Amino acid sequence: MGQCLSQITAVDTRKSENEQPGRASLKQQSFIDKRNLRLSSVNLSLVADEYKDIPKDKFQLKECKFQGTYKTQLEGKKEQRSGKSIKQGIRQFKAHPNLYYAMFYPTEMKDWPENEQQYVYLYRAGMMGFQPKNVSPKGQVTLLMQEYQPLKPFKGNILPKQYRDEYTDTILSKYKGKKLHSNKNLPLLPGRGMGCYDEPNIQLIGDVDPSSIEQGQIGDCWLLSGIASLAEYDGAIARLFRKTNNFGKVPNNAPNQYTVTLYDLTTWKEVDIVVDERLCARADGSGRPLGAKPTEDGEFWVSYLEKAIAAHCGGWDKIDGGNCTHAWALLTGVKKQFIIQKKKGSEKFICCARYNTEERKWVEHGNAPNDGHQGMWNVPWPGVGRKGGGGKKELSKKQLFYRMCQWDDANYLIGAGSKGTSDKNSTDGIVDNHAYSVVGCRKNVAGTGVDMIQVRNPWGYGEIENGKFRHKGPGWKKFPEIKKELKPIFGNVGDGLFWLTRQEFFEHYDSVYLGASNIKNFLKKTD
Repeated sequence: MGQCLSQITAVDTRKSENEQPGRASLKQQSFIDKRNLRLSSVNLSLVADEYKDIPKDKFQLKECKFQGTYKTQLEGKKEQRSGKSIKQGIRQFKAHPNLYYAMFYPTEMKDWPENEQQYVYLYRAGMMGFQPKNVSPKGQVTLLMQEYQPLKPFKGNILPKQYRDEYTDTILSKYKGKKLHSNKNLPLLPGRGMGCYDEPNIQLIGDVDPSSIEQGQIGDCWLLSGIASLAEYDGAIARLFRKTNNFGKVPNNAPNQYTVTLYDLTTWKEVDIVVDERLCARADGSGRPLGAKPTEDGEFWVSYLEKAIAAHCGGWDKIDGGNCTHAWALLTGVKKQFIIQKKKGSEKFICCARYNTEERKWVEHGNAPNDGHQGMWNVPWPGVGRKGGGGKKELSKKQLFYRMCQWDDANYLIGAGSKGTSDKNSTDGIVDNHAYSVVGCRKNVAGTGVDMIQVRNPWGYGEIENGKFRHKGPGWKKFPEIKKELKPIFGNVGDGLFWLTRQEFFEHYDSVYLGASNIKNFLKKTD
């Protein structure tokens, strides 16, 4: 939380009887003059690389009044200047929009003697998600912001009617009974100066990184976990957007639309969902996206993919809750989706699917997770080709792990569901009742006898807290050969990606999800 300038440093404006108002002693004035000379220089080395060559006309100056407090997702350098002209500070602020993001000062102070004036600069580098609080014409602090606009804004920040999709103003306009948008809380237009990823280098798809997915307010961890599993494979996400006009050149200044090719699970045929560039905003007026936000690298694919799936399923509430096997069916059109869980009253696992074993057919599906027939039957274990499948034998944890290794080697999609009843709680850093992507399964790593599983949290952060192979955990030091073989990357500890031993995995997860089809076959499909 940021603070008002007057809260950061106490300013004593009282005068002694022998001191004239607005006048400093010669000693004081000499100090102020030297300080002003030092502060008048602009340190352009603090300009972030991505903003160095951005022309000034790409920035829009905005002004408002507030009470001096704000919040940010990330905050860069903050500099307070005292005893220096606010007017001069404003000129410098406007002259270097690539360096400064915001400036604020007590409004009445602008008319005070210069040696009593103060203001604060917030630097652009490192700043993310700046939101002033208590914005009002009656606010006592003036705030100036220089919003970067990579794309031209629309009049009134409203997408023209002829370019709107059929979903944003209808089935996507509410969530949990609350209307999302109004004249004061418009849908967000990324890159058009509304504070929703107004950053350089925006693009639909770049170097897709599953760890860049970050869940929003919707309870769709099952969906984002499923998407993350698919995103592990090069070209999989691009294939979903392949019918988008000007693919590779969007977004651009013209109104943008995105075509996402999914599967209609009532017919198991492909269907194209066309969504416009608007992202639904949260109902609280915070200016944040309701769903998954664009990635830190400026890629929009996850936001528009999630929006298209919500539209396809019938609304945001329709995707609140589910499991990743349903996500994989929607994305790939593969019927062979399995949920592996413990047999009631046993520590051994059985395989279940929406396949009626008596009638020998897959039951009716709906596009939303809770639509269609919800029955599950105990079915034979899926194998890889002719190996390791068949039979309904109950499997131990170790036997199931070996199957998981086979499926992983065969490019099957795998996920896991954690124990517990509510994702508002966690156990040893593992979110309860939450869907995770299984990224890899490794048996007897480096000949140590240690079996390992790598998982990812779709929230984009968090890992096991006391695991042997957590970030900087003791296992890496004890088994340097494992570290050499797995080559863990600890630079970005907030990506939600981490390793567990086989024993730790089954201590925290009681369900395994499986999409039993080689995903590379999906990538080879042609229209």
